[in-house]
Amino acid sequence: MFDFVDKKTYNFNRLGVKIMKWTIAQLRKKIHQDPTFEATVDLADYMPKDEDLIAVAPTTVKGTIDIEDDTFFHFDLEVKTTLTIACARSLEPVEYPIEVEVRETFTEDEDDEYRQIDGLSIDLYPIVWSNIYLEKPMRVLHPKAKEDDRFEESEEAKRKGHPQLQELEKYKS
Repeated sequence: MFDFVDKKTYNFNRLGVKIMKWTIAQLRKKIHQDPTFEATVDLADYMPKDEDLIAVAPTTVKGTIDIEDDTFFHFDLEVKTTLTIACARSLEPVEYPIEVEVRETFTEDEDDEYRQIDGLSIDLYPIVWSNIYLEKPMRVLHPKAKEDDRFEESEEAKRKGHPQLQELEKYKS
């Protein structure tokens, strides 16, 4: 099912799925062997119950690890995925590709500038998901909905304004 090299490079959960969580000792060992990693992960468990977010495709994460002064752990990540978002007009599903580069630093020291290491391990799942979610647009339009002009106001209607507020124009100084 998995080749021997993968078993050395990645951690696996009990179902055999790659996880992006390492202990500090594993990272210190990994930096001397191969500081790069690549994984395709499923972030469905991190997906909130959003009205417009329908699905997230398997996410490809490529990255490098760098350790500075034995206390700062730098991760340079390239994240690629596709979100399926409901169209703001028709509620049709729209696929929205996302590619984002992330540099995240963890430290064991008490420092407000960097992320604090929780316990003895670093988990990249929340970092990856939060950066994907920040790239999600507030609204998307399906190509068919863009062509449908039933919801667009005409230029004349925009210029005239709301009919019930027309009377206020005469009080304008």
